[in-house]
Amino acid sequence: MQIAVLSDIHLGERDKLDQFHRNDKAYERLHQLLNYLENHVDKVVLLGDIFETLRGPGYSKEKTLVKILKQYPHITSKIMDNEKYELIAGNHDPVTTKLLNAREMIKIKDGSNSIAFFHGHQLDPIVVNPVEYHFERVFVWLGGWMERMGFDITHRLNLVSKAKSLSNRWYAGKFEESAAKLGESMGCNIVVTGHSHHPMKVEYGDTLFLNSGTRVASRQDLVIIDTTMNQYDVHKQFNISSQND
Repeated sequence: MQIAVLSDIHLGERDKLDQFHRNDKAYERLHQLLNYLENHVDKVVLLGDIFETLRGPGYSKEKTLVKILKQYPHITSKIMDNEKYELIAGNHDPVTTKLLNAREMIKIKDGSNSIAFFHGHQLDPIVVNPVEYHFERVFVWLGGWMERMGFDITHRLNLVSKAKSLSNRWYAGKFEESAAKLGESMGCNIVVTGHSHHPMKVEYGDTLFLNSGTRVASRQDLVIIDTTMNQYDVHKQFNISSQND
């Protein structure tokens, strides 16, 4: 089985906060990628935070998601109608469990491999601690209003994040180790998360941890698992044209 994993896309409402709307051709590249994957892998796992529902002006997350889905009908159709897709909920789009039947976690058994897929926010103390979680949501909301006023915070943070990713300046820590231990307790020898935006591949004993990074605008992180060939690849610049050469 071949499985492609993408996470942390953060599609918005095609407004000033939506990085895919603000970056030329970003959505077109995402749509082309999904079309390519549909023809080359057995399953596409969308591993949480596919949609950005926390930065709206104040109305409900349900209404925000409905507006996003209307702005990106091709993505909506793929998720709802194509059986190759598995949608996992993240901390920025938890409402997908209600409106799109997203799951919190899935396990796939293939031969000797048992693979756990979950977004990863479940292990983030900022998210699971009620006080810190509310503080984070206020910070995200305020950041959205600052961008509406012209401060391009997200774009700058993305550039720094991308540079660190390509220079391997991220190192495994408690989050990655906790994810591997959780997978092991579930009887899984492979664990895949998103959430941190840190594309990574680390072994903890007999457990392999993979992080799918992010696809925000100019980022092109992606994980591809081939259980038949026992290949587990973390791509930081997955380019369709180079795959066809």
